[in-house]
Amino acid sequence: MDKLKEIVRGKRVQLCCHWDADGVTSGAMIYHLIRDEVKELTTISKGKRFIIEPEDLGDVDVVICVDIQPGDIFDKKVVYIDHHPADFLAKCDYVLHDEHRQSCSLLIYQDLLEDKTNPYFIFLALLGYFGDQGKRDHIPKELYVNAMNFIPELMIKRNSYYGDGHYLDIEKYVSALNTGKRMHWKGDIPLELLKCIDSFEPFIHNLHPLAKQLQSYKLQLREHYNKQYEINEVNGFDIVILQCENNIQGVIAARNMKNKPIIVLNQMDGEMIGSMRVPDEMDFDAGKFLDKFNGKIESYIGGGHEKAGGFTVKLKEFNQWVEMLKEI
Repeated sequence: MDKLKEIVRGKRVQLCCHWDADGVTSGAMIYHLIRDEVKELTTISKGKRFIIEPEDLGDVDVVICVDIQPGDIFDKKVVYIDHHPADFLAKCDYVLHDEHRQSCSLLIYQDLLEDKTNPYFIFLALLGYFGDQGKRDHIPKELYVNAMNFIPELMIKRNSYYGDGHYLDIEKYVSALNTGKRMHWKGDIPLELLKCIDSFEPFIHNLHPLAKQLQSYKLQLREHYNKQYEINEVNGFDIVILQCENNIQGVIAARNMKNKPIIVLNQMDGEMIGSMRVPDEMDFDAGKFLDKFNGKIESYIGGGHEKAGGFTVKLKEFNQWVEMLKEI
Protein backbone atom coordinates (compact mmCIF):
# COMPACT_ATOMS: atom_id res chain seq x y z
CA MET A 1 0.00 0.00 0.00
CA ASP A 2 2.88 2.36 0.78
CA LYS A 3 4.39 1.72 -2.67
CA LEU A 4 1.09 2.45 -4.39
CA LYS A 5 0.61 5.68 -2.45
CA GLU A 6 4.15 6.75 -3.29
CA ILE A 7 3.48 6.39 -7.04
CA VAL A 8 0.21 8.38 -7.02
CA ARG A 9 0.97 10.98 -4.34
CA GLY A 10 0.44 14.49 -5.70
CA LYS A 11 -0.12 13.20 -9.24
CA ARG A 12 -2.92 13.49 -11.78
CA VAL A 13 -4.30 9.96 -11.83
CA GLN A 14 -6.80 8.17 -14.07
CA LEU A 15 -8.33 5.05 -12.56
CA CYS A 16 -9.55 2.60 -15.22
CA CYS A 17 -11.53 -0.54 -14.48
CA HIS A 18 -13.59 -3.22 -16.17
CA TRP A 19 -17.32 -2.62 -16.43
CA ASP A 20 -18.60 -5.70 -14.54
CA ALA A 21 -19.29 -6.20 -10.84
CA ASP A 22 -15.72 -7.26 -10.08
CA GLY A 23 -14.31 -4.36 -12.08
CA VAL A 24 -16.39 -1.60 -10.48
CA THR A 25 -16.03 -2.94 -6.93
CA SER A 26 -12.25 -3.29 -7.39
CA GLY A 27 -12.11 0.19 -8.90
CA ALA A 28 -14.11 1.60 -6.00
CA MET A 29 -11.79 0.00 -3.46
CA ILE A 30 -8.73 1.55 -5.09
CA TYR A 31 -10.54 4.90 -5.42
CA HIS A 32 -11.25 5.08 -1.69
CA LEU A 33 -7.71 3.97 -0.84
CA ILE A 34 -5.91 6.66 -2.88
CA ARG A 35 -8.35 9.58 -3.17
CA ASP A 36 -6.71 11.57 -0.38
CA GLU A 37 -3.20 11.08 -1.82
CA VAL A 38 -3.62 12.36 -5.37
CA LYS A 39 -3.73 15.81 -6.92
CA GLU A 40 -6.53 14.88 -9.33
CA LEU A 41 -8.46 11.62 -9.81
CA THR A 42 -10.64 10.73 -12.79
CA THR A 43 -12.25 7.37 -13.57
CA ILE A 44 -13.46 5.29 -16.49
CA SER A 45 -15.18 1.89 -16.55
CA LYS A 46 -15.24 0.08 -19.91
CA GLY A 47 -15.19 -3.40 -21.38
CA LYS A 48 -16.45 -3.43 -24.95
CA ARG A 49 -12.77 -3.67 -25.76
CA PHE A 50 -11.09 -5.29 -22.78
CA ILE A 51 -8.16 -2.92 -22.91
CA ILE A 52 -7.29 0.68 -21.99
CA GLU A 53 -6.17 2.57 -25.08
CA PRO A 54 -4.56 6.01 -25.50
CA GLU A 55 -7.87 7.55 -26.61
CA ASP A 56 -9.42 6.54 -23.26
CA LEU A 57 -7.02 8.75 -21.32
CA GLY A 58 -6.94 12.40 -20.37
CA ASP A 59 -3.91 14.54 -19.53
CA VAL A 60 -2.67 12.49 -16.58
CA ASP A 61 0.61 11.35 -15.03
CA VAL A 62 -0.41 7.89 -13.77
CA VAL A 63 -2.85 5.34 -15.16
CA ILE A 64 -4.22 2.63 -12.86
CA CYS A 65 -5.68 -0.40 -14.65
CA VAL A 66 -7.84 -2.52 -12.35
CA ASP A 67 -9.38 -5.76 -13.68
CA ILE A 68 -8.61 -4.56 -17.22
CA GLN A 69 -5.48 -4.63 -19.39
CA PRO A 70 -3.35 -1.64 -20.44
CA GLY A 71 -2.78 -1.19 -24.15
CA ASP A 72 -0.15 1.04 -25.75
CA ILE A 73 -0.12 3.55 -22.88
CA PHE A 74 3.31 2.94 -21.41
CA ASP A 75 4.47 6.48 -22.12
CA LYS A 76 2.80 7.14 -18.75
CA LYS A 77 3.34 5.48 -15.39
CA VAL A 78 1.13 2.39 -15.31
CA VAL A 79 -0.22 0.65 -12.22
CA TYR A 80 -1.66 -2.79 -12.99
CA ILE A 81 -3.88 -4.64 -10.48
CA ASP A 82 -5.56 -7.75 -11.85
CA HIS A 83 -6.07 -11.51 -11.80
CA HIS A 84 -6.17 -12.21 -15.55
CA PRO A 85 -3.22 -13.74 -17.45
CA ALA A 86 -0.77 -11.03 -18.54
CA ASP A 87 2.46 -10.91 -20.56
CA PHE A 88 3.30 -7.21 -20.12
CA LEU A 89 4.03 -7.01 -16.38
CA ALA A 90 7.65 -5.92 -16.90
CA LYS A 91 6.42 -2.74 -18.62
CA CYS A 92 4.38 -1.61 -15.62
CA ASP A 93 5.63 0.64 -12.81
CA TYR A 94 3.60 -1.16 -10.16
CA VAL A 95 2.05 -4.63 -10.30
CA LEU A 96 -0.30 -6.50 -8.01
CA HIS A 97 -1.16 -9.64 -9.96
CA ASP A 98 -2.20 -13.23 -9.27
CA GLU A 99 -4.16 -15.11 -11.90
CA HIS A 100 -5.11 -17.79 -9.37
CA ARG A 101 -7.37 -15.45 -7.37
CA GLN A 102 -11.10 -15.78 -8.01
CA SER A 103 -11.59 -12.05 -8.44
CA CYS A 104 -9.65 -8.81 -8.58
CA SER A 105 -11.60 -7.53 -5.56
CA LEU A 106 -10.41 -10.56 -3.56
CA LEU A 107 -6.81 -9.88 -4.60
CA ILE A 108 -7.10 -6.29 -3.36
CA TYR A 109 -8.79 -7.37 -0.12
CA GLN A 110 -6.23 -10.05 0.68
CA ASP A 111 -2.98 -8.42 -0.50
CA LEU A 112 -3.49 -4.65 -0.32
CA LEU A 113 -5.88 -3.74 2.49
CA GLU A 114 -4.34 -2.91 5.82
CA ASP A 115 -7.74 -2.93 7.59
CA LYS A 116 -9.65 -6.03 6.55
CA THR A 117 -12.52 -5.35 8.99
CA ASN A 118 -13.94 -2.29 7.20
CA PRO A 119 -17.59 -3.29 6.51
CA TYR A 120 -17.79 -1.41 3.21
CA PHE A 121 -14.62 -3.03 1.84
CA ILE A 122 -15.85 -6.45 2.96
CA PHE A 123 -19.09 -5.74 1.07
CA LEU A 124 -17.20 -4.67 -2.08
CA ALA A 125 -14.82 -7.64 -1.93
CA LEU A 126 -17.70 -10.11 -1.71
CA LEU A 127 -19.68 -8.46 -4.53
CA GLY A 128 -16.65 -8.71 -6.81
CA TYR A 129 -16.04 -12.30 -5.71
CA PHE A 130 -19.62 -13.36 -6.52
CA GLY A 131 -19.57 -11.25 -9.69
CA ASP A 132 -16.71 -13.38 -10.99
CA GLN A 133 -18.51 -16.67 -10.29
CA GLY A 134 -17.10 -17.19 -6.81
CA LYS A 135 -18.86 -20.01 -4.95
CA ARG A 136 -20.52 -19.25 -1.63
CA ASP A 137 -19.09 -22.47 -0.14
CA HIS A 138 -15.54 -21.46 -1.10
CA ILE A 139 -15.33 -17.93 0.31
CA PRO A 140 -11.80 -17.55 1.76
CA LYS A 141 -11.85 -18.05 5.50
CA GLU A 142 -10.68 -14.58 6.60
CA LEU A 143 -13.16 -12.80 4.34
CA TYR A 144 -15.99 -15.12 5.42
CA VAL A 145 -15.27 -14.68 9.15
CA ASN A 146 -15.06 -10.90 8.83
CA ALA A 147 -18.27 -10.83 6.79
CA MET A 148 -20.10 -12.83 9.45
CA ASN A 149 -18.77 -10.48 12.15
CA PHE A 150 -19.18 -7.10 10.44
CA ILE A 151 -21.98 -7.48 7.84
CA PRO A 152 -23.99 -10.45 9.22
CA GLU A 153 -27.28 -9.07 7.88
CA LEU A 154 -25.99 -9.62 4.33
CA MET A 155 -24.83 -13.19 4.99
CA ILE A 156 -28.29 -14.56 5.74
CA LYS A 157 -29.17 -17.65 3.71
CA ARG A 158 -32.33 -17.47 1.60
CA ASN A 159 -34.09 -20.30 -0.20
CA SER A 160 -33.56 -20.23 -3.96
CA TYR A 161 -36.46 -19.36 -6.26
CA TYR A 162 -35.20 -21.81 -8.87
CA GLY A 163 -34.57 -25.04 -6.96
CA ASP A 164 -33.70 -26.64 -3.65
CA GLY A 165 -30.57 -24.57 -3.06
CA HIS A 166 -29.98 -21.29 -1.26
CA TYR A 167 -28.20 -17.99 -1.75
CA LEU A 168 -26.75 -15.31 0.50
CA ASP A 169 -28.50 -11.95 0.72
CA ILE A 170 -25.45 -10.10 -0.58
CA GLU A 171 -25.54 -12.00 -3.90
CA LYS A 172 -28.72 -10.14 -4.89
CA TYR A 173 -26.80 -6.93 -5.44
CA VAL A 174 -24.38 -8.25 -8.06
CA SER A 175 -26.98 -8.01 -10.82
CA ALA A 176 -27.71 -4.37 -9.96
CA LEU A 177 -24.05 -3.46 -10.52
CA ASN A 178 -24.03 -5.25 -13.87
CA THR A 179 -27.03 -3.30 -15.19
CA GLY A 180 -24.79 -0.30 -15.92
CA LYS A 181 -22.77 -2.15 -18.54
CA ARG A 182 -25.89 -3.84 -19.92
CA MET A 183 -27.78 -0.61 -20.48
CA HIS A 184 -25.00 1.69 -21.71
CA TRP A 185 -21.98 -0.53 -22.49
CA LYS A 186 -19.99 1.02 -19.65
CA GLY A 187 -19.88 0.75 -15.88
CA ASP A 188 -19.56 4.43 -15.03
CA ILE A 189 -22.90 4.71 -13.16
CA PRO A 190 -22.37 1.78 -10.74
CA LEU A 191 -18.75 2.88 -10.26
CA GLU A 192 -19.90 6.44 -9.51
CA LEU A 193 -22.38 5.08 -6.97
CA LEU A 194 -19.68 3.07 -5.17
CA LYS A 195 -17.35 6.12 -5.21
CA CYS A 196 -20.02 8.43 -3.73
CA ILE A 197 -20.80 6.28 -0.70
CA ASP A 198 -18.61 4.83 2.04
CA SER A 199 -21.09 2.32 3.48
CA PHE A 200 -23.36 -0.25 1.88
CA GLU A 201 -26.68 0.97 3.30
CA PRO A 202 -27.40 3.68 0.67
CA PHE A 203 -26.94 1.03 -2.02
CA ILE A 204 -28.94 -1.87 -0.63
CA HIS A 205 -31.78 0.32 0.67
CA ASN A 206 -31.95 2.42 -2.54
CA LEU A 207 -31.34 5.63 -0.61
CA HIS A 208 -28.94 7.07 -3.18
CA PRO A 209 -30.31 8.37 -6.53
CA LEU A 210 -27.83 6.23 -8.48
CA ALA A 211 -28.96 3.12 -6.61
CA LYS A 212 -32.53 3.90 -7.66
CA GLN A 213 -31.33 4.34 -11.24
CA LEU A 214 -29.74 0.88 -11.25
CA GLN A 215 -33.00 -0.63 -10.04
CA SER A 216 -34.87 1.08 -12.89
CA TYR A 217 -32.38 -0.45 -15.34
CA LYS A 218 -33.20 -3.92 -14.03
CA LEU A 219 -36.87 -3.38 -14.82
CA GLN A 220 -36.10 -2.10 -18.34
CA LEU A 221 -33.90 -5.10 -19.14
CA ARG A 222 -36.36 -7.73 -17.95
CA GLU A 223 -38.20 -7.81 -21.29
CA HIS A 224 -35.01 -8.85 -23.12
CA TYR A 225 -34.29 -11.60 -20.63
CA ASN A 226 -37.71 -13.21 -21.04
CA LYS A 227 -37.56 -13.55 -24.85
CA GLN A 228 -37.13 -16.90 -26.58
CA TYR A 229 -33.97 -17.08 -28.71
CA GLU A 230 -33.08 -19.45 -31.54
CA ILE A 231 -30.18 -21.74 -30.61
CA ASN A 232 -27.94 -23.36 -33.25
CA GLU A 233 -25.00 -25.71 -32.87
CA VAL A 234 -21.53 -25.13 -34.33
CA ASN A 235 -18.75 -27.64 -33.65
CA GLY A 236 -20.14 -28.69 -30.27
CA PHE A 237 -21.07 -25.19 -29.10
CA ASP A 238 -24.56 -23.76 -28.79
CA ILE A 239 -24.69 -20.42 -30.63
CA VAL A 240 -27.19 -17.56 -30.29
CA ILE A 241 -26.97 -14.44 -32.49
CA LEU A 242 -28.59 -11.15 -31.41
CA GLN A 243 -28.93 -7.63 -32.68
CA CYS A 244 -29.63 -5.64 -29.54
CA GLU A 245 -28.64 -2.15 -28.44
CA ASN A 246 -28.18 -3.45 -24.89
CA ASN A 247 -25.26 -5.52 -23.64
CA ILE A 248 -27.20 -8.65 -22.66
CA GLN A 249 -25.07 -11.46 -24.11
CA GLY A 250 -23.88 -12.81 -20.74
CA VAL A 251 -27.37 -13.05 -19.25
CA ILE A 252 -28.81 -14.72 -22.36
CA ALA A 253 -25.93 -17.20 -22.34
CA ALA A 254 -26.45 -18.08 -18.67
CA ARG A 255 -30.21 -18.46 -19.09
CA ASN A 256 -30.00 -20.64 -22.21
CA MET A 257 -27.05 -22.83 -21.25
CA LYS A 258 -27.79 -26.54 -21.09
CA ASN A 259 -25.26 -29.37 -21.30
CA LYS A 260 -22.60 -27.74 -23.47
CA PRO A 261 -20.74 -24.43 -23.80
CA ILE A 262 -22.82 -21.63 -25.24
CA ILE A 263 -21.68 -18.52 -27.12
CA VAL A 264 -24.04 -15.55 -27.49
CA LEU A 265 -23.07 -13.03 -30.18
CA ASN A 266 -24.37 -9.48 -30.49
CA GLN A 267 -23.77 -7.40 -33.63
CA MET A 268 -23.14 -3.82 -32.60
CA ASP A 269 -21.44 -0.84 -34.28
CA GLY A 270 -19.43 -2.87 -36.77
CA GLU A 271 -18.34 -5.47 -34.22
CA MET A 272 -19.41 -8.85 -32.94
CA ILE A 273 -19.39 -8.93 -29.17
CA GLY A 274 -19.53 -12.42 -27.68
CA SER A 275 -20.07 -14.00 -24.28
CA MET A 276 -19.34 -17.64 -23.47
CA ARG A 277 -20.66 -19.66 -20.55
CA VAL A 278 -19.75 -23.24 -19.60
CA PRO A 279 -21.70 -25.66 -17.35
CA ASP A 280 -20.11 -26.09 -13.91
CA GLU A 281 -19.85 -29.85 -14.29
CA MET A 282 -17.98 -29.62 -17.62
CA ASP A 283 -14.17 -29.73 -17.78
CA PHE A 284 -13.68 -26.82 -20.18
CA ASP A 285 -11.95 -23.47 -19.62
CA ALA A 286 -13.75 -20.65 -21.47
CA GLY A 287 -11.09 -18.04 -20.75
CA LYS A 288 -8.20 -20.15 -22.04
CA PHE A 289 -10.22 -21.18 -25.09
CA LEU A 290 -11.07 -17.59 -26.05
CA ASP A 291 -7.47 -16.55 -25.41
CA LYS A 292 -6.35 -18.92 -28.22
CA PHE A 293 -7.63 -16.48 -30.85
CA ASN A 294 -5.61 -13.51 -29.53
CA GLY A 295 -2.89 -12.53 -32.00
CA LYS A 296 -4.40 -14.63 -34.80
CA ILE A 297 -7.10 -12.14 -35.82
CA GLU A 298 -6.02 -8.51 -35.82
CA SER A 299 -9.13 -6.98 -34.25
CA TYR A 300 -9.87 -9.84 -31.84
CA ILE A 301 -9.56 -9.38 -28.05
CA GLY A 302 -10.81 -12.17 -25.79
CA GLY A 303 -10.35 -14.06 -22.54
CA GLY A 304 -11.98 -14.54 -19.17
CA HIS A 305 -12.45 -17.21 -16.54
CA GLU A 306 -12.97 -20.97 -16.51
CA LYS A 307 -16.76 -20.85 -16.76
CA ALA A 308 -17.32 -17.39 -18.29
CA GLY A 309 -15.50 -15.36 -20.90
CA GLY A 310 -16.00 -12.70 -23.54
CA PHE A 311 -14.52 -11.26 -26.71
CA THR A 312 -14.92 -8.67 -29.45
CA VAL A 313 -13.99 -8.91 -33.12
CA LYS A 314 -14.56 -6.56 -36.05
CA LEU A 315 -17.51 -7.62 -38.20
CA LYS A 316 -15.28 -7.74 -41.30
CA GLU A 317 -13.16 -10.43 -39.59
CA PHE A 318 -16.02 -12.33 -37.98
CA ASN A 319 -16.15 -15.02 -40.69
CA GLN A 320 -12.45 -15.67 -40.11
CA TRP A 321 -13.24 -16.28 -36.42
CA VAL A 322 -16.10 -18.64 -37.35
CA GLU A 323 -13.81 -20.71 -39.60
CA MET A 324 -11.23 -20.96 -36.84
CA LEU A 325 -13.95 -22.00 -34.41
CA LYS A 326 -14.92 -24.84 -36.74
CA GLU A 327 -11.31 -26.00 -37.03
CA ILE A 328 -10.49 -26.08 -33.30
